[in-house]
Amino acid sequence: MAEAFIPKPGVAYLRPNTRKTEDWMADYQGTLITPEDIQPNTAYYININDRADKGDLKFSLGKQVIPKTQESARVADVEVDDDSVPF
Repeated sequence: MAEAFIPKPGVAYLRPNTRKTEDWMADYQGTLITPEDIQPNTAYYININDRADKGDLKFSLGKQVIPKTQESARVADVEVDDDSVPF
């Protein structure tokens, strides 16, 4: 007997919903295992690849999005040791 397919954390494979009988039902179905380091109320990238040759969509949950304002603030937090400057 074949083992059940378990996606990697942060990746889901969405397959067409073959049981769809009403317009309000989902076009695709799948399961997503969230990464262990996921934080609530935090923005992450979402990528969806149409894999028509395999008959599904690949849904990936990417790394955390860092807004530009926070990115520049991180650079400003760098401490400089004046004793190590040669001039």
